[in-house]
Amino acid sequence: MTYTAPGAGSFRAVGGSLAEKVCAQLANIDTELDTATVGITAAKIKIVDLTPSAVTTSSLAGTGVSLATDPATAVTWYSTWVAPVACTIISMDVYFTQAYAKATGSASIVLQTEAGTPVVKATYAVPDAGVALRAMVSTVPSSTSLAAGTMLNLVVTPTTVTTGGTGHAKVFMRYTVN
Repeated sequence: MTYTAPGAGSFRAVGGSLAEKVCAQLANIDTELDTATVGITAAKIKIVDLTPSAVTTSSLAGTGVSLATDPATAVTWYSTWVAPVACTIISMDVYFTQAYAKATGSASIVLQTEAGTPVVKATYAVPDAGVALRAMVSTVPSSTSLAAGTMLNLVVTPTTVTTGGTGHAKVFMRYTVN
């Protein structure tokens, strides 16, 4: 429905009291607004920080998950977020709080469900050429749907450092509520 205000002559021709005429027009406007905002409200994009606990209180530099670490502790799992309702993943965004420089091996960040057989939702392979400080990279998810109550894990496989590798990043997820 598209609301069109009546002209003075049309408004006068409608039967009833002035109050009834005004109320009828307000009801038409209200119906139009309800119809117009259904899609807007449902599609509001939300953002969640998947690495809120991966910070340091002593420095603003190098906060987030480590992308260069000791080979003995190479893979780090973070139980990050539980979907409160059914949602659709829009993207996984990686923000570099420290420039990434490869040592040996390539770092990767994977967002997957916590399950016996995890479903990978998004993956980001950090480029071997490195990534600059404050760069933001957005990845398209490989699987977008999340059921209510689904736990997501963030799996970070850093470059295996013997010497010289650096890098920290914060990871965010954009989603809409179904």
